[in-house]
Amino acid sequence: MLTNVASKSEIKSELEKYQFHAEIHLSENPEEVVLWAQEALVYLGRTAKLIADAQYHKDRKMRSELTDQIKTITAFAPSTANKFVDSLMEEENYLLKWAERQNAAFARQIDFARTIISKAKEELKYTHTTTNG
Repeated sequence: MLTNVASKSEIKSELEKYQFHAEIHLSENPEEVVLWAQEALVYLGRTAKLIADAQYHKDRKMRSELTDQIKTITAFAPSTANKFVDSLMEEENYLLKWAERQNAAFARQIDFARTIISKAKEELKYTHTTTNG
């Protein structure tokens, strides 16, 4: 077992902590946006790690469940067997999906921050041009 993989409870705890930040309403103040984007980059990196950790737990659980349930699984049609195995990993699927959604939310917030910063730069150029022009 890898030693740097967060436990499922650690993943859940960290995702709970980041959920507040994923739901934040961003200001259009460029200075605040720059500060938020710097934080969001850290959250983006952390949630990427949590995705990997959650996937690790899901893969381990799948391997375990396949071994334990092989007789039951082979009695099903392939698509039913896949759904059955997937249903046995409810917690792992939940953590993985949550981490993926948070990661995507932080990526979108960073994109929005980049847009706000670009807009502010253009407004500054326009203001500078009209006052000096």
